[in-house]
Parts: sequence; structure tokens; C-alpha cells
Amino acid sequence: MSFDAYEYVGVIIPGALPTLAVSLLVPEVASVINSEGVELGTLGIFLIVSFVVGHVVQLIGNWIETIEDMLGLGKDALVLNEKKRPIDVDRWKRFISVLRSEGIMDQDELNSSSWQGTRKEVYAALQADKRTQRIDAFNRTYGMCRGMVAGTIMTVGLVLILGGTEQLSLALMVFVLLTIPLYIRMRRFSRHYFTEVVSQFLALKGN
Repeated sequence: MSFDAYEYVGVIIPGALPTLAVSLLVPEVASVINSEGVELGTLGIFLIVSFVVGHVVQLIGNWIETIEDMLGLGKDALVLNEKKRPIDVDRWKRFISVLRSEGIMDQDELNSSSWQGTRKEVYAALQADKRTQRIDAFNRTYGMCRGMVAGTIMTVGLVLILGGTEQLSLALMVFVLLTIPLYIRMRRFSRHYFTEVVSQFLALKGN
């Protein structure tokens, strides 16, 4: 079983910001993290707490995707909404044509339910031909950004809850300076991921 650093880094980093916020706003938490005589040391304790908090943050990230889907802004919209599709019409038609010729899809157009299975089959074909390196890189960056968006949103909530109205300006600053740019970057890599899946599949099939 190979070690995948992203499985830890991708959880710890999004969990670090809310953990830091709580340690700064709640003296009792800071005293535990900075306890002397603990063999793991301050950094070790902080990383462990961030890892645990990071899993909660990832749950919020899942909720963000669910809300996006409800609003028609999610990853499925890149497939289903022609105006939001980040590839030209010609390449999309060729992609659909190849999917039909390969027997991966038999309907006229993809929909939100059929795309999930189609995407998995396309990815499996690309993985078998070792063409997923860039796809995985884009997907991981998307996932990291999604986690950091969720982490900053959680941090804003914690600042407001633990700091009260006195910390309203700080919460607003965190949201504007971190949450919004990270969300824009998350959306950007979602588009990169989708475009790369289509491009690599067309290249694989000689189209």
C-alpha cells in the first residue's frame, strides 16, 4: 500500500485555519496546545488537532458542493449547461461521438445522473493508459481549494461565535481576503479538471 501525502496534507491544511483561530480566541485551548512536557511538542499537537478538525471541514466542503448543485453552479453544470461548458462546441461533439462509439453512453445527451457513471468509465480508460497525472493534479488542487474555502467559512463562524460582535471586522476581512479568492480558484480548477478529462480522452481515442 503506497503512501499518499495528499490524504493527510489535503485534510490538515484546511483544518489548520479554524484550529489556529480557536487557539487564539480561547486561551484554554492555546494552553493545551502549548503544554510543556508533551513528547509530540506544540507542532505535533497542532497537526493532530488540525487533522481531526480538517475532516469536519471536509464535511462542510461536501455541503458547499451540494449547495452549488442546487443552484446550478456545481461541477455537473460544466457538463449540462452549454453556456458554462469550458470547451468549444466542436470538441464537445467529438467527445459525445466517441462516447457513443465506445458504447459508454447510449442516450442523446448526458444528464446529471448518467455523467457520474460516464466520468468513471472515462477516467478508468485514461488511468489504464496512464493519462491521469494532470487530471489528478487538477482534481487535488480543486479539492484543496474546496477544503480551504470550507475552512475559512468555518473560521468566520468561529470568530463570530467566540469573539462576538467585537470581532465582526476580523470575520469580514477573513471572508473577503481568503474565502472569495479561494472559491474563485476552486471554480477555476474545476474547469481545468473537466477540460483535461475531455482532452485526454479524445487524445486517447485518436480524436
